[in-house]
Amino acid sequence: MPYLREDNYVFSCAYSPDGVSLAVGLGNGLIHIYDTSIWTTASTFHGHQKSIRSIAYSPTGHQLLSGSNDNTVRLWDCKSGSCIFILEGHTDKVLTVAFSPSGKQVASAGMDKTVRLWDVQTGANLSILTGQSGLIGSISYSHDGLTVKSLGDYGMTRFLDAQTGQPGEVWERQCREMISVAFSPEGQEIAVGHRNGELLVYNTTTGKPTRIWKAHGRAVACVTFSPNNQWIATCSSDNTVRVWSAATGSVLSVFTGHGSPVCQVTFSPNGLQLASCSFDKTIRLWDVSSLGTGMDVEGGSDPLTSVLFSPDGRFLFCGTNSGAVRQYDAASGESGLALVCGDNPVECLAVSPDGLRIGSAGADNRVATVWDIGTGQLDVVLRGHTEQVKALAFSADGCWIATGSVDRTVRLWDARSGILDRVLEGHTSFVACLVFSPNSHHLSSGSWDGTIRAWDLDSRECS
Repeated sequence: MPYLREDNYVFSCAYSPDGVSLAVGLGNGLIHIYDTSIWTTASTFHGHQKSIRSIAYSPTGHQLLSGSNDNTVRLWDCKSGSCIFILEGHTDKVLTVAFSPSGKQVASAGMDKTVRLWDVQTGANLSILTGQSGLIGSISYSHDGLTVKSLGDYGMTRFLDAQTGQPGEVWERQCREMISVAFSPEGQEIAVGHRNGELLVYNTTTGKPTRIWKAHGRAVACVTFSPNNQWIATCSSDNTVRVWSAATGSVLSVFTGHGSPVCQVTFSPNGLQLASCSFDKTIRLWDVSSLGTGMDVEGGSDPLTSVLFSPDGRFLFCGTNSGAVRQYDAASGESGLALVCGDNPVECLAVSPDGLRIGSAGADNRVATVWDIGTGQLDVVLRGHTEQVKALAFSADGCWIATGSVDRTVRLWDARSGILDRVLEGHTSFVACLVFSPNSHHLSSGSWDGTIRAWDLDSRECS
């Protein structure tokens, strides 16, 4: 695609709703409006005295909103290019502006740590939200226009009632490096394991943590819900597996049989067993009903890095340090199929919902591979990440495969053809874990940037 070269810094740009125009805010205070059919400047808006930091079109495309380092917000008539209102009141640089979905109200925020709401018809300042601990870099309206959300420095998110101007909830950023994430069976909660040993359970509707507790003395390597939603199992580099009450967060049992860090834990489909694998080269099966140990499966001379049950619960699949994936009978422990997936340790595994295919990704590897379990043959290679693949997941309907990488992106692939469908960007550090919602309409990704991102696969937006 072509690019546009300006003679000054470009801090902001926005398409008109119909895509006919592109507005560009410049460091010298000018706004250039481009005709997108021929990519020439159609008009220039003059008025701001300093850099334009944010611009937004109204839902109709008839008006343009701009915020500037000159501490003002300006509302423009797009047809004439004239300034309708100069919205004054901010005491420092205005970094972000937004139109409400109705187009009758606008919001602005910035370096003065306030959010201000304005009436589009009169230019009147409707309300001011204070109390942010740092600058505010982003604001947005909810889809119904009733709530304004602001994201400030240090990861603080605040909510404001757009009708009454009353402050709402405050979300503090959970500045913890996330390693593992799991949806509850009904999709109403997400459990997240952190490097500092903490376990957090979030409500998927509000995005707020409902329970936080110290689960392990060291990093939580894996977290999973039981199929009946009663228990949460975790494992850690402290060599233990723990079972928790999903309702209260109280510990029900601590399994201490492993002699090295435990890499992964998983429930059987009927929820009666737990399987765990460790660097001590063993898979251990635990009886959940009696909260005692069951069968041990020896992994030979190869340390084990990951373990999964097949969807029918008959088999266990284990990733190894040598790059092989091995299949075991879950009842007898007898070794079966072995797939050589590469020379690097298996970083992550995922089994398709029908149990016919298995996906894997290795350490220091930028690709993920999908294998036919029946034949042991390579099916597809997912190639496109620019750094190591750290996470892999099949959607519940079997249509999608998601991969997460050190390159900070999530990629969504057609599960059958392996064709890349889309790249989901937004994380600022590597993506460590992925999980699809039970209905396959949402994908959640956890990252070492301290955030969970919930991607709506129907609208292609991050919610």
